[in-house]
Amino acid sequence: MNPSPPANAVEGRPPLRQALELHHAGRLDEAERFYRAIVASPPAPFAALHGLGVLLHLKGRHSEAAALLISALRVSPIDAGAWSDLGVVCAALGRPAEAVACYDQALALDPRQVQALKNRGGALTALGHASAALASYDRALAIRPDLVEAHADRARVLRALGRAEEALAACDRALARRPGFVEALAVGAGALIDLGRFKDALTRLDRAIALAPGLANLHVDRACVLIALGRYAEALSSCDLGIALAPERPLAHGNRGIALAQLGRESEALASFDRAVGLAPDQAVGYFNKGVALLEFGRIAPATTALQAAVRLAPQSARALHALAVARRFAPGDPLAPALEALVAPSSTLPAAERSYAHAALGKICDDFGEPARAFRHFAAAAAFRPAQTRYDERAALSELECVGEAFAAALAARPLPAGDPSPLPIFVVGMPRSGTTLIEQILASHPEVHGAGEINDFALAAADLGGPALAAVTRANGVAQMSEADFARLGARYVARLASLSPTAKRIVNKTPDNFRFVGLIALALPNARIVHVRRDPADACLSCFSTHFATDLPYANNLAELGRYYRTYEALMAVWRDLLPYGAMIEVRYEDVVANLEREARRIVAHCGLAWSTRCLDFHLTERRISTASLVQARRPLYASSVGRWRRYEAFLGPLLEALDPAPSAVAA
Repeated sequence: MNPSPPANAVEGRPPLRQALELHHAGRLDEAERFYRAIVASPPAPFAALHGLGVLLHLKGRHSEAAALLISALRVSPIDAGAWSDLGVVCAALGRPAEAVACYDQALALDPRQVQALKNRGGALTALGHASAALASYDRALAIRPDLVEAHADRARVLRALGRAEEALAACDRALARRPGFVEALAVGAGALIDLGRFKDALTRLDRAIALAPGLANLHVDRACVLIALGRYAEALSSCDLGIALAPERPLAHGNRGIALAQLGRESEALASFDRAVGLAPDQAVGYFNKGVALLEFGRIAPATTALQAAVRLAPQSARALHALAVARRFAPGDPLAPALEALVAPSSTLPAAERSYAHAALGKICDDFGEPARAFRHFAAAAAFRPAQTRYDERAALSELECVGEAFAAALAARPLPAGDPSPLPIFVVGMPRSGTTLIEQILASHPEVHGAGEINDFALAAADLGGPALAAVTRANGVAQMSEADFARLGARYVARLASLSPTAKRIVNKTPDNFRFVGLIALALPNARIVHVRRDPADACLSCFSTHFATDLPYANNLAELGRYYRTYEALMAVWRDLLPYGAMIEVRYEDVVANLEREARRIVAHCGLAWSTRCLDFHLTERRISTASLVQARRPLYASSVGRWRRYEAFLGPLLEALDPAPSAVAA
């Protein structure tokens, strides 16, 4: 916004020329005095009214600015610049529809008003008219391809439409013209977050922060990325920096709560969530984050209350509705079902990812109703919407698993077991997802000498810390061949160091990431005194549970029944390899069904395998207070129940592709 009087407007009026010069020099208080002296003597000239209106907008006095710009346009209604400036002021007043009307008037007078086109895009975005906003930005960029602000604004709209790749490309075009453009770095980082490229997003945010360390939103976004990367202590520091710069930002307090929750600091986390809710009581996200954290800490009743508040504020939030569906059981007639049905109706415009959550929630509710046919339709619909989030190359995935066993068999045949790191601290609970790994960890974590760390990626991260042969061993099937005895020892020591920091006083620490079954051979070589518990469950039950669960991290092989069955069989074959290769006593196998049938016998066997004295607390696992963030977070708070055993039989009519892939004997699990 720049006041630009007609050529004859300053003739005979030196004060106006002085006002304009002071205005352009940024000496706003002095300029205001000159402007006011001029407009006090009617008839007030257009240039003074226009200039004073622009100046007051810059000072944040938008209502006064609007009145003066309207007066200026009465004097000269054909000035496109003044119409455009009035649009900016209307937008600042929270009146985007009026802003669009002003921009349209400016463009009718001068179709090449680039700033009007750009700002019109922002007002249309505020009105929710994303396609029209993109068209406005495109018109501006056709005239001025070097208008980097329009590229960044356009990228923001593309992100909102779920078109992250295009958003990233728009930011890259802006950065090609202005490498230090902080807004393009920030929006591009957001697009990378949408694409799951968190390390790349962190790199961009770090560049932006180096250029503009005083922008609170950059620190808050950095915290989001660090949370996604599992670097919670660093995320907490970024949140604190953001809060120091802008104490009233609810998102900063919400992210701080998430980081604290991940670190197990329950009371501090809930205080941060309460602060976020207090700052924005009309925003659903604060209640949602609080509700999820309360669920993870086992506070089911207050979690339900918080999630209900989120749903009241955002009735179309499928994620909040899904969390609420997970939190409790449902009886026929519950009003949540019709609300979800509306979200997945053919006329719904809900994005695919949200529709997947809504269908998954409906499937769970219909399962509670005892309506398997209806439930399965929703489970299948949820799975159908998920593949867009993750590409799955089945041949490559299964081939990689098959090669792992072959590579380790060759490595072990070529040399004796290396010394590795001798620490007995680590326990690994492995298996297919939904096989009962959370239950087994909860039993172990109820022991007074055991800390349950949950699903942590620290073994792979320890290898990444070391790089070289260790990293190759966790990223490529034949990478183990590159490792020396010293490499195994270094990997084990690095993992133990990461683990010990989680609970310095624990005698044993459980890592229950199911997918660690891929690394069992490497674990045995790097950590010969670690104890491995392989949890097995009826294959059809385990696979049905995978198919019907909406995981926080997508499992691409679980979106198709036949692919899921083939993945299970390949996993099973790899576990048979480990069974043959591992030294006696390194791993025991536990059947979920046996635990359900005789909890004490199996719990004693597991505890003894881990080198621990028996504790009766392990039988009251459901009473143990700790954070659980897996899909079984609610079930693990209940006493043992048998209703999940043989659940697949209720769905047998719909499981043909799965049962064929699991052939033979889908319900047979070796003792």
